Amino acid sequence: MRFMFELSVALKYLIPRKKQLSVSLIALLSVAVISLVVWLVLVFLSVTEGIERNWLQKLTTLNAPVRITPTAHYYASYYYQIDGIAAETQYSLKSIAEKAELPSKDPYDPSEDGELPAHFPQADLTADGSLKDPVKGLFTLLSQLRQSQPDIAFQDFELSGALMRLQLLRPGNGMRGDETQGYLTQVSYLASLPDKCPGLSSLLLPPTEKDLNHLLYLASHSTELSRQDSPALTLKTGKDTAQSRTQGILQNVIVKQLKPRYPFWQLPLPLFPSEKPFDALAHFRNGRLSRIDVPTDKARAIGAQNHVKIWKEGSDLVLQDKEGRQEKIARSTPILVDGPFQLNVDNSTDENQLFFNVQGALQGVALKGGVSLEGLEIAKADFISKNNSQTPWVNLRDSRLPVNEEKETGVLLAKSFLESGVMIGDRGYLSYSSTTASSVQEHRLPIFVSGFYDPGILSVGNKCILVPPFVTRAINSSSTSFNLDKTQSNGILVWFNDLNQAEELKNQILLGLTAQGLDQYWKVTTFREYDFAKDLMEQFQSDKYLFTLVGIIILTVACCNIISMLVLLVNDKKREIGILQAMGASRFSIAAIFGICGMSMGILSSIVGTAAALFTLQNIDSIVQLLSFIQGHDAFNTTFFGKSLPGELSHNAVTFILIATPFLSLLAGLVPAIKACRLRPSEILRAE
Repeated sequence: MRFMFELSVALKYLIPRKKQLSVSLIALLSVAVISLVVWLVLVFLSVTEGIERNWLQKLTTLNAPVRITPTAHYYASYYYQIDGIAAETQYSLKSIAEKAELPSKDPYDPSEDGELPAHFPQADLTADGSLKDPVKGLFTLLSQLRQSQPDIAFQDFELSGALMRLQLLRPGNGMRGDETQGYLTQVSYLASLPDKCPGLSSLLLPPTEKDLNHLLYLASHSTELSRQDSPALTLKTGKDTAQSRTQGILQNVIVKQLKPRYPFWQLPLPLFPSEKPFDALAHFRNGRLSRIDVPTDKARAIGAQNHVKIWKEGSDLVLQDKEGRQEKIARSTPILVDGPFQLNVDNSTDENQLFFNVQGALQGVALKGGVSLEGLEIAKADFISKNNSQTPWVNLRDSRLPVNEEKETGVLLAKSFLESGVMIGDRGYLSYSSTTASSVQEHRLPIFVSGFYDPGILSVGNKCILVPPFVTRAINSSSTSFNLDKTQSNGILVWFNDLNQAEELKNQILLGLTAQGLDQYWKVTTFREYDFAKDLMEQFQSDKYLFTLVGIIILTVACCNIISMLVLLVNDKKREIGILQAMGASRFSIAAIFGICGMSMGILSSIVGTAAALFTLQNIDSIVQLLSFIQGHDAFNTTFFGKSLPGELSHNAVTFILIATPFLSLLAGLVPAIKACRLRPSEILRAE
């Protein structure tokens, strides 16, 4: 209640009045400038924080917030090396996943295996004399941590490399459907799919109608030539096989709309309405009717030299020329729809899913009937999964990679491959080599593209293919082409919800490993320590701090406008100040009145600026499109910023603004407030 008097007077002074027009204009200008600065700071900090949050989400999805990798001591240990000279393990070194599947015992048998070399490392034994198992010990520790923190998920990972070659079959652009064939060859990194990662589905790009049409096109092609170096032609598969593949694809989608694949589409006779004429164009060759075009816009036909009308009468087609002469035409005469045209698909289709009940309109005439997919493609569809059936694209719900009937393995490519024209369904192989006693032998693992994922902004991510774990395991066990750093190419990924707990969880893992005597076998790092991301994260943090500092400076300068306004207000209200002091108002009350004026302007500016920032962020995509149109190119690089900028208001930025702006405004109001409280009522009234 103490400040109610000062607050009421301050609010009275802030209401614009004609008698103090100059003060009101300066006040409005001050609020506008501060609001503009608040808007700019909020938008920039919100977008920057959103970009960093999205980037961290992608980084910690593929690479996990905590990564545990074997040390050089692990690979030099008896535990790892003994598999290479033990018959029980088939004389082959094992990955972490394979070690986890083996029993916890020493595989070496002196009676069956050769004598250990003199330089062979000594076995690390437990107190009861059994061989220490670093892998099972680590998995046991992580399982115990998950009991106290249920959001923890962990999985082993493995990296490898191979030569990928894809066959790119594409339909032609004409009515004849001339096909083209191209190839994409690239040396790529391979990473085992982290299918236990809770957020993996957020990185997967959903299939599109374009992918669906491509899969339907490939359904009629044989896969026999996709693993050859340079097939001279493409082979068509059998009709039954093509239908089976098509049914397998369509049972996982709900088709909503169809459209012609080419500029002209032959209108099926059953779709023709009875007694409903169309305005058309008749084409003749050597005096005989060769085809009839029905434009979607009938104005294109009316008035043309070859304008005719055509309709269905019973089971016959009747043509009427411009002079009114009528004749029946052969049912085999091609009747082509010319122009953009779409058909809506009813929910009911036949049980084989190869025939669609459709309805639409042509020249304002309703069409209804059944059509096949010949000459048509899908314009709109909903992607689903019926009866747990196998889909040719990666399942977005459980992120499973499919294996098709031809025993081809589905793989996930980075979204940068889309720019090279790769589509879901493209087939090819992964080439790697193995050494035999007398030669180096090439192996080709058949693959097909089952989807795309967003790797973020990591350069290596654009060359990384996500594959099932058995692929990287097979290639690493036999390949002689790639020599990746063992301490980085195999390990365990640990995911959890709160990234701020990464350092704490790391310390818990290290303490648990130390207690088991396994700390020398493992290196534990958090996402802030990854070599490939550390510099960028530091740059993000530096940029945020720098702009926050710049924002404070600009905000301070903007708030200084309040000083000018309040100085004018003090000079304008000298008489009232003198009267208030004469009536008993203290100097503190006088100073508080003008301090509240400054603070109120800061609060008002914060509210206006925050509302403007919220509106801007909600429409950020439209603003970016406008900037791109003005510049003539993309305003922001999609590789770095993604398809769209973040549109969520940063809570940290809002908190900063709501504290800093009123505080700086209060400080700006102190100068005039001090001047006002030093005025003496006797001098003021004498001067008046």
